[in-house]
Amino acid sequence: MTANAAKTQATKNDLPEAVAQLKDKGNKALVAGRPLEAIGLYTEALDLLDEPNAIILSNRAQAFIKVENYGLVISDATLAIEADASYPKAYYRRGTAHFALGKAKLARKDFKQVCKLRPKDRDARSRYAECDKRVKEALFA
Repeated sequence: MTANAAKTQATKNDLPEAVAQLKDKGNKALVAGRPLEAIGLYTEALDLLDEPNAIILSNRAQAFIKVENYGLVISDATLAIEADASYPKAYYRRGTAHFALGKAKLARKDFKQVCKLRPKDRDARSRYAECDKRVKEALFA
């Protein structure tokens, strides 16, 4: 386990109770199709912390994907990556946002990193291939 991976695992287990409860409520709201509520809950959780939390930031990025606010997806995912560069979901979500904004080259870079972190992730490999195809098509357009 890398130092950053250990840090993410420790972060999962060491959240203050109030933060963990807000994160869990945010997760439930997101699964229930209430992304705006989830965003508010994740924001409350993050406000209670002294340092950025990669998992909560990445979860909020997913909620921003649901409401198609891709600029904030990129912002939160980038902060999550800065907090823990080994957290693949942050790269995946940032890549998703870049792709949605037509930035296939940046998306490809993020999905390539997901593939490095999770070599057996078929979805990430598929998304990387789609980005690669778009980048190559753009070269010959």
